[in-house]
Amino acid sequence: MASYYNTPPVQRGAIYLRLPVDEPPPEMVPYELRRYISTEAWQARLRAVLRKGSRYCKPAFDTIWAIITFILTLAAPIAIYFVMLDVLPHPQEVVFDFWPYGWTDESRYWKARLIALGVFFGVVLLSVVPMLLWKLSGKSSVNKMLQKFEAEDRAVRDPDTQIPTYRIRMPGIGHSALNLKITMPPAPMTNTTSFQPGSQPAPFVVNPPTDPSAAAYPYYTQPGQAQLNVPLDGVPLYNNFDEKIPDYSGPTIHYVPIDTKGSATFEEGRV
Repeated sequence: MASYYNTPPVQRGAIYLRLPVDEPPPEMVPYELRRYISTEAWQARLRAVLRKGSRYCKPAFDTIWAIITFILTLAAPIAIYFVMLDVLPHPQEVVFDFWPYGWTDESRYWKARLIALGVFFGVVLLSVVPMLLWKLSGKSSVNKMLQKFEAEDRAVRDPDTQIPTYRIRMPGIGHSALNLKITMPPAPMTNTTSFQPGSQPAPFVVNPPTDPSAAAYPYYTQPGQAQLNVPLDGVPLYNNFDEKIPDYSGPTIHYVPIDTKGSATFEEGRV
């Protein structure tokens, strides 16, 4: 069954959808896409993606191809190596050679090894490159179809409106599902809150105060509030009387240091 899976934190803003080629696509539109695409268009496009992408997802064929490639990369170089040992002439049988220093019998083995190594790379290129080109052609074919869908969406919308982009990854070798990546446009930055992107803030946050000078009122003197009998004098020491802190004049006559009190109590006890 098709399934969604979360994206890494560095790739937020994208939806990844896994579409098995042997199962029906999901019918429900993701919540983030409901403002951009209808349910009918969503289902029709996913079916088209699966219909075209399934041509390039053949797990059985990929497995057989991989087994043949593995056998050839091992068997062909080994077979060529022993064939070259029989075909290459011995040093005493060489009449003319481009190598001016001559060859020994050991160099004959190195020639066979180099030829076998070349056969190994040739088998890899002839087996892996066609498979990769076939998979890449499938990716390109499906993505061109998705670009046509995006062009249709832009034709019925404002040219400045950003829409999601749909792309698939290259079908994997031996995989039976397509990986569809849907990149979401950035969320609008106007009238947003930290709770829900795109939501409308509360009226008391957006609307101005009913009284333009309300900020100058203390709470208990605002219009419509219960008026309390609280004096509105200024802050002490800084009111309109301009009171000042008196200068320090030393301790009062009633202050006696602790050591003096202790001495007096000790003397009274002795007496």
